[in-house]
Amino acid sequence: MSWTLEDGSYQRLLGDSEYALFLGSQSAVGDMFLHMTLRAPTHCFREERVRIAWSLIRRRNPLLMSKVIISDEVDMSSARFVFNPPSNSEEAIQEAAAALRFSQETKDELISTYMDGTRVLSSDYLSYLIVAESERSTSGDISKYDLLMCAPHFIGDGTALHQSTHELLSLISSNKADAELLRDLDVAQIWLNVLPLNFESRLSVPSSAFARAACKINYLNTLRREIGGHTFSRIQRGPKRTVVEEYEFSQAQTSLILANCKAHGVTVNHALVALCNIAWSRCTSQSPKLPIMLYTAANLRTHLTPHPSTSYWYLALGYFTISLPAFMPPENAGAWHRARLAKTQMQSAVRSPLLPARSLLAAASRARRVLSPSSPSSAFVPPSSDSPDLPKRPDASAALLGISLIGDLDRTYVRSSYGPGVDLLSVMTASRLKAGGLLLLGHSFGGRLVLQLCWDSMGFAEGQVANFWTAFTSAVPEFLC
Repeated sequence: MSWTLEDGSYQRLLGDSEYALFLGSQSAVGDMFLHMTLRAPTHCFREERVRIAWSLIRRRNPLLMSKVIISDEVDMSSARFVFNPPSNSEEAIQEAAAALRFSQETKDELISTYMDGTRVLSSDYLSYLIVAESERSTSGDISKYDLLMCAPHFIGDGTALHQSTHELLSLISSNKADAELLRDLDVAQIWLNVLPLNFESRLSVPSSAFARAACKINYLNTLRREIGGHTFSRIQRGPKRTVVEEYEFSQAQTSLILANCKAHGVTVNHALVALCNIAWSRCTSQSPKLPIMLYTAANLRTHLTPHPSTSYWYLALGYFTISLPAFMPPENAGAWHRARLAKTQMQSAVRSPLLPARSLLAAASRARRVLSPSSPSSAFVPPSSDSPDLPKRPDASAALLGISLIGDLDRTYVRSSYGPGVDLLSVMTASRLKAGGLLLLGHSFGGRLVLQLCWDSMGFAEGQVANFWTAFTSAVPEFLC
């Protein structure tokens, strides 16, 4: 789906994956945030300079400035992005200022309000930035800041959030004067070369009828292998109350963990999936006859056909599952074997040449659940789930939880890109949950492995998630150190 210019506005319909996530976003589900704590010279975070830098980030990524318009409230297929480009730097700064707030809230206050309070984002504001100054040095020239950058999941992912935050810090701490940054806002722009297409239109898929049929069979066979029989006991005991837990390992522990993973032929992500599996095995009384299934996402950006846009704000994710035995491995070596099983499944999913076709079919299937049957789809349509001679999704196909392992963020936050005095302390991302939601996250930052668990404390049997979290964080030093 391409962009069109109508009466000064650029417009395009949402793609399948965007549609599927957009519906949930109407009740704030999936609204992402990135929180960062840092120390920096106070002159970097002057309000005017932050406004200019935020304007430049938005200029590079027009979806952050766009709106979503729905012509027909009954037929969601009418939902489309609408982008009205600012005509000059003054207008760009005014536009950015409307999606920016300065405060003195703490980290906990920012996150709690965002996750459970009144929605910050809307169809008119697809991004928002909060800059909170929490403490200032006695000399007055250095302050501690908490940043909260927000966007709905249907326009991007955690990678885009991290890249935007890195570029924002690079801009505000650069040696460029405000006037120089302002001149960058006035450079002429060919917006059709910047506005991103929906990712489904940039995936190459087979064109012949036989190849398409083969892709559909492969897609259904993949669904047939999604076997899982373990779930948390979801009991909604009251209004959603989000808890975000963090567990950070020292640099020495992290170095040892990475070395041990390398020696056993796996990455830390493979090992964490295995330990999630082992931790649940220790907590549950559910039958070990069925495996434990987790779901996660695959970044599809490397599979996209070239496009002139340099914007990194667009959605390009596919999803897959990992199923591992539910019984405890007999000894420490069994944990490494479990990690290698996770590696095999994860690599098989992300390296498969059929991943683009499977992702298109899955996106079309998700979109079909929220769109009217007559609504157009940008991908070829998956076969009906009740086709008599085709593989079926198994009856036991429940995932325990979602896991998001973004990797080494020190590759994104290149410290040498920032001006003197900028000291990054911590970073985290998560998404606003539905009632009974649960998400496990992991990354490394500043040479330290960081684990996070985000869940609705009122959506589960009391103590069950906390017990799992204790078992999981205890398993890391037990098996990996």
